[in-house]
Amino acid sequence: MKRLLLASLLLCGLAHAGSQYDEASRYADSVKGKGMSALSGTSAADIPGYQGSSDATGYYHGGTAVSSGDLESAGTQSMNGSTTGKLIQDVIKNRPPDIISTDAPFMKNGLDVVADADTIMQGTDTQCKSVDVSKSQLTYYTCERTPSVQLACTRTASAGGGHEENTTERKTITIRSSSIAFANLDGAFAGAVLPPLSGRVISASATYSWAKKLAYSNANYFARISTPFGQIAMNDSEGSVALSGGMVLSDSEPLAFSIRSRNDRPFLAMIWGSSNMRYAFTITLIIEVPAKRWVPDVVWSESCPFNKAEQVLLSTTCTQAGGDRTVTVNGEPYTLHSDCWQYTDTYVSQSADTGTCGEYMKNSACTVSRTTCLESLVGNCLRERAVFSCQSQSAGKAQVCGTQLVCTDGSCDQITNDGVDSFKKAVSQLATLAAAGKDISELNGINVRAFTGQGTSCRKATAGFSNCCKDGGWGTDAGLAQCNTEEKAIGVAKSRKLTIYVGSYCSKKALGICLQKKEGYCQFDSKLARIVQEQGRMGQLGIGFGSGKSPDCRGLTPEELQRLNFGLINFADFYDDLENGTVMPTDQTLLDRIKSQVTDKMQER
Repeated sequence: MKRLLLASLLLCGLAHAGSQYDEASRYADSVKGKGMSALSGTSAADIPGYQGSSDATGYYHGGTAVSSGDLESAGTQSMNGSTTGKLIQDVIKNRPPDIISTDAPFMKNGLDVVADADTIMQGTDTQCKSVDVSKSQLTYYTCERTPSVQLACTRTASAGGGHEENTTERKTITIRSSSIAFANLDGAFAGAVLPPLSGRVISASATYSWAKKLAYSNANYFARISTPFGQIAMNDSEGSVALSGGMVLSDSEPLAFSIRSRNDRPFLAMIWGSSNMRYAFTITLIIEVPAKRWVPDVVWSESCPFNKAEQVLLSTTCTQAGGDRTVTVNGEPYTLHSDCWQYTDTYVSQSADTGTCGEYMKNSACTVSRTTCLESLVGNCLRERAVFSCQSQSAGKAQVCGTQLVCTDGSCDQITNDGVDSFKKAVSQLATLAAAGKDISELNGINVRAFTGQGTSCRKATAGFSNCCKDGGWGTDAGLAQCNTEEKAIGVAKSRKLTIYVGSYCSKKALGICLQKKEGYCQFDSKLARIVQEQGRMGQLGIGFGSGKSPDCRGLTPEELQRLNFGLINFADFYDDLENGTVMPTDQTLLDRIKSQVTDKMQER
């Protein structure tokens, strides 16, 4: 179909050129020879500004004059007879000759050329010599790829202060009989004392001593001391007794004590008040009292150069092992413990993906010309567009005849022609216009658009899933089996260079944490549509493609198409499709064909 279309275009062009040539030839025949006939009949009076009384009329013999003998004779007579003429002749005769120096640079160079003429011209008298000629051609290709990136946040623990906690501590208090003011109360010897602290009694014990021999001989009258913690039986002259705990003391409530006999009869105050009895007892209490305890805190500080809420947490690793550390606060040593002293949280992690640049990166004839970062995070490029310049060679046969390069068969014409790919570019432009016309003709005329794309998306970072936005690896990476149909279709479209990357966004959040990210693309039906949209709409018209969340893949209006300069659009990505399965004629082949057709047309006349 492409060949038929091209042949039709060429034949139409040649037919039109042939009719113009015939018309020009007939006109040339009609005016041939009329110039001299027009001049032969012209008189001096027809010349603008002519004056018949001028001295020059003596030398003018009309339009048919063929020599200037009279004018030359008058000049010679004036040179020999006039004063001015004689002066000129004297100067010419008597002027000293000019001396030409052979050492002057231009003279010396000229003499050297003469002397070396044999060497310089050696071999130039031979017949034409066959040579190989070649020319390098640079073609620029645009592609996209993702560099290797790993971005993380760190959480580090340290001793950064502390706080007080409620606790208890144990203290020992002693109550001595000498501190109790005993008095006779209802026939008993009784007294009370305030405890020095408030708290719960953990344990209690007592020791005693007295002058037992001075007491009544009747054992019923042996002393008994009643305490809040139990009874102290003074059966011996001295001893110790275990008392009961559990009582809660208050420093505002007194403790009561009384001394009675064994049979619970009161003793007379005069007996126990006597210094001869020498009685004494001591009660020792261990009390648990409220207290405050200083507790040092493990404080965590985080270093994260990006917004975690927009990224997905991929992994957490302990990078400083846990254990105990000792810190000193106000001169007191404290022991701090942490299971880990530093964590590293990885949020963005991607391995290098050659994307659509793989074939150019592997080609030793291709070199990166420039790169543009499409998306970055804290100075790290996550996706870039690269332009590769790829060199190709054109070769041919030629003849060197003397100093001239002659291409006898036309095979080297495209080497001397700067537009090696001009035919490919012209066909690409025609194909673009044809595709635009087809799109517009199929619409209803209300909302006319050409090269309309479709917005698509894929999951890029999802905990527990593979990267379904990979540019490569489809069919070989087992992890991509979890990707859905749309994501697999995007992968295929990327490999065919049918997509334009728009951006990424957080597609799923919970409690302010990003759980899933997506990438948005505009996908087109053909490379031509993608090329025109990318280089025309975005590059020339300055119309963006929206956001990753809401890609704007609308087509171009007829007015926008008219504003595009197709000569500035690089169709190199389309050349492969253009040549795939088609034998493309070279520019020189087309030129030779046109020359042949023109020659045949001229011979018909």
